[in-house]
Amino acid sequence: MPVQTPLELGLECLKAQKIDEAIEHLEKATVRFPQDHRAFNYLGVAYAQKGLFDRAVAALQAAVRLRADSPSIHYNLGLAYQADGFPDRARDEFEQALKLDASYHKAEEALKALAAQRHPDELSAQACARHTDEPAVAVCSFCHLPVCAKCKTLVDGEVFCSVCAPKRG
Repeated sequence: MPVQTPLELGLECLKAQKIDEAIEHLEKATVRFPQDHRAFNYLGVAYAQKGLFDRAVAALQAAVRLRADSPSIHYNLGLAYQADGFPDRARDEFEQALKLDASYHKAEEALKALAAQRHPDELSAQACARHTDEPAVAVCSFCHLPVCAKCKTLVDGEVFCSVCAPKRG
């Protein structure tokens, strides 16, 4: 049996929802193959699934630099920005994905969902429903309550609170 590359191992772990292992392999892949946009893209997705949105954004920005013509990378970066509380940046990335591929339905749906969410100025004046001393950065897609950065969880590209996320996973 041939030896698998860190990228192949990372992708396999990511598909199996072994996120910590996926991150370990994909970090190695980005070091070993620093020009491979796939390694950075999958690493960004893994970081986002782990809730490490700042790291997800950084990895996905690297992927965009390597492959700016990929609608899926722009879409993934948009999801990371959205989960990290930057809806304007998320919208820009979803729009870029659609410019590159007008039939990219995931990006189209993400734009619609983003438009349906509350304006960020409204959120900044609200507190998290579960941590009233923390400012809200997003709204849970299931219960529609404001959530802080501690509570915010990304599941399949949607933002959920820590209570609703397990129901979706």
